[in-house]
Amino acid sequence: MVPASPESKPTTVTTSRPFLIFLAALAVRWAYVLILFAVMGEAGLKGADSVGYLELARDFAAAVATGSVHGLQWLGPSPSQMPLFTGLLLLNALAFGALAPLGYALMQGALDAGTCVLIAAMARSLDARYALPAAFAAIVNPTQIVLAGLVYSDTPFVFLVALFMLASLRWMRTPQWRWAILIGLTIGAAALIRVMAATWLPLLALFLLAVLACERRFELRQVGQLAVAAGIVAGLLGPVLWRNVSYYNAWALTPQGGEHLARHVVPFVKEVQDGTPRMDFIADVDRRRLERFGAMPSNYFEQSRQYTALGIEDLKQLGPWAAAKAWVLGAALNLGTPAILLSPPIAQLPRTGFFATPGVSPFDKIGNFLFRSGNAAYGWALLFGIAGVVIVRLIQLAGLVDALRQRSSRPALLLFGLWFCFVLAVSGPIASPKYRLPLEPPLMVLAGAGLSVLQRLRRSPGGGR
Repeated sequence: MVPASPESKPTTVTTSRPFLIFLAALAVRWAYVLILFAVMGEAGLKGADSVGYLELARDFAAAVATGSVHGLQWLGPSPSQMPLFTGLLLLNALAFGALAPLGYALMQGALDAGTCVLIAAMARSLDARYALPAAFAAIVNPTQIVLAGLVYSDTPFVFLVALFMLASLRWMRTPQWRWAILIGLTIGAAALIRVMAATWLPLLALFLLAVLACERRFELRQVGQLAVAAGIVAGLLGPVLWRNVSYYNAWALTPQGGEHLARHVVPFVKEVQDGTPRMDFIADVDRRRLERFGAMPSNYFEQSRQYTALGIEDLKQLGPWAAAKAWVLGAALNLGTPAILLSPPIAQLPRTGFFATPGVSPFDKIGNFLFRSGNAAYGWALLFGIAGVVIVRLIQLAGLVDALRQRSSRPALLLFGLWFCFVLAVSGPIASPKYRLPLEPPLMVLAGAGLSVLQRLRRSPGGGR
């Protein structure tokens, strides 16, 4: 279904080349992390949310060291943080103590180097000529490098994304039990970092079966394979659900949804509609929650329920048109914002942040942020970063056109498109390069395809195949 094009040259990756890809990517990521740590210390490895993650991990490590953690408590001290991410932080806190941020960042460098190897394998599933250019694009990809150097959950998540995308491509070509099991294991593990992965499985299963049906290769055993994959995901998430039912009387995997909706998504929609500053609207939401429900409950899921009620009411009042505009703008910013803005040397420059930037319209706000951020160095980094993103997107567009010319690659491209729509829909209007990271594996495959096109044009002035 997605084999390499018969026109491709026999340039399959040798057994040593994946290791070379891994080493090159690891060297780039570790050099970046070690330089930042040498110059800035722990602050060079932390973003806005990293402080809370590290404090929670250190407290959890102290509890583990005293032997006071038992049973379901091993899933973590906070239901707002999924247990696999908590576990990775815990291991680094126990192993490295005060150097836990550095240990975690180095671990992420190794995981992201593995992601680069997986990206090369994904590209080879479309066309063998795409593999090495895609690996090169991933090795030097600023989004991957910068986020691998921050104490966040994004890099472990995207490693699992690349793994279940590759497993899905292999299953489409040859529906075997090993690929179905790998799909279940990797999506389940990804959901233990971010719950959104669990909601991807039904869409993926329907898509995969539809592809086989359209190609007249559908068999009932394939339904059984994907059902087993779903069972694996359910088994991995079962303890989390049981913990939440037992401790919080909540049949839900996470309490993050309500606050995310009411205090993050809706304020952006409101700002797009009439220019109301985000922080002003958040203060109003908190005031209305207090007036309606009283003091903040200790049950995280009850907190989420209260915020969900307010968020749904506000979205209904704002209407679908405002929400649609906010989603489109958020998707554009997620795809177009350069990752260099998250790198601590740039992120910590004094300037007006995007959400605090004034503007009578979304485009006025973007213009003020680009040209009147209050810091010349930040402004130049932003403008050069955007120029780089535009160039890369054009290369990826050329790669998409080239890949579409191969009939065998189209189902894989449809899978990438479905994943794009899913991630951008879930991210909504919240704009940051970190929310683009799950899209980077297919984006790097397309970058590899585009670089392959440029190689062929350079070698043959006539161009083309």
